[in-house]
Amino acid sequence: MGRCAEALAIALAIAIAGCVPTISQPRGDAHLDAMAEAGRHHSHGRDREAAIAYERAAEHAERRVDRDEAEWREAQALRRDGAIDEALAIFDRIAARTPIARRTVRARFEAARLRLERGERDRALASLRIVVRDHPSHGQASRALALLVRAQREEGDDVALAALRELEVHVASSDLHDDVLTHLAAIHLERGERDTARALYERIVDEHPYPQGERWDDTLWRLADLAEQDGDPRAAIAHLERMITPRSAGIPPGSYTQPRMPDAALRIARLQRDQLRDRDAAARAYRRAYDAFPTSRVRDDALVELGELQLDGGDHDAGCATLRRATSELEVGSAHRRAVERSARDCQ
Repeated sequence: MGRCAEALAIALAIAIAGCVPTISQPRGDAHLDAMAEAGRHHSHGRDREAAIAYERAAEHAERRVDRDEAEWREAQALRRDGAIDEALAIFDRIAARTPIARRTVRARFEAARLRLERGERDRALASLRIVVRDHPSHGQASRALALLVRAQREEGDDVALAALRELEVHVASSDLHDDVLTHLAAIHLERGERDTARALYERIVDEHPYPQGERWDDTLWRLADLAEQDGDPRAAIAHLERMITPRSAGIPPGSYTQPRMPDAALRIARLQRDQLRDRDAAARAYRRAYDAFPTSRVRDDALVELGELQLDGGDHDAGCATLRRATSELEVGSAHRRAVERSARDCQ
């Protein structure tokens, strides 16, 4: 088989396995031949044969990065084949190598997950702590933290809270810090400790701000929930406005629109309409929700609800004009159907 065909087979195996390829191209004819063979076995569901070929590829690898990758796939094939002990041994071997390389942390995480499934709790939790404490910026750290918290909550919320507080010290300057605070807040909230949960959510917003904070918009949404549940719609609106304000400021480059922003704009309009009974403020909020987020799914509802608001407030001409715009501009959907039905009833 030619080198191009072999490279194509390896790339296909990577795509099928859902793995990101190494940055540099693998080396060595014997290694490439074995990887290509393993890829063919994998694509046909022959996991044991694939594992054998991956093992041979690892033996012929000229570089550590290629050996790690071959062994990683060997372990995955063995796991699919039900050979858990063999898979664990390989994951442990990859995780123990120094210095840290591309598959090191992932191998430790996968070994910990397998051990949790087998009931080897202490060793699994120890490995998860290493992933979280020593590699908080790794892609698997957030998943490791979630597994760790879930397992420790089985021992009691106090155990989980103490562990999270201890971990916070180690990850305070990393991207994982807001994850730790989010888990802390969720536990306190479930225990009915709303003030403590609210303070933690406010820390997330302040310490991990937009646009870098990955949990920033979700956290403001939760703060709005708490305020609304406490009967304070103005505070809820303030949290939601804080979410939208940076987007309105147009921080370059790009729009930096967070997933919750359009929903927040629509929610503000509904709070103004239903809780504060301020039709003018609600109308302005509906217009903003429609105009500021042209690709959002909520703008259809914003336009139709604006028309309904205008009609309900006695502004017949404006309401009917808005609904006519909705029926002409919006695609078929629930908002479009509402606009058609309300127009037929009130705008003839």
